[in-house]
Amino acid sequence: MMNKKGRKYNREKWGWKDEEHCHYSGLPSPSSYKEKHPYYESDRKVKTEQFSLNVVGICIISIVVLWVCMFFLK
Repeated sequence: MMNKKGRKYNREKWGWKDEEHCHYSGLPSPSSYKEKHPYYESDRKVKTEQFSLNVVGICIISIVVLWVCMFFLK
């Protein structure tokens, strides 16, 4: 890369190494993903995930119960 400046190329912010030591792939380094994003740690997100897991569990149980009923009522 040629001496690029600006917010987009802030190597410290994105956790990139020096230009001499790395190949620019267009993606930030994995260390930049370690910072937690407020959406993924919010109560709303946790409640939504818990609700969806409960619904999936109930669906699986109901499918098993219906399958057992079908097997015995033949």
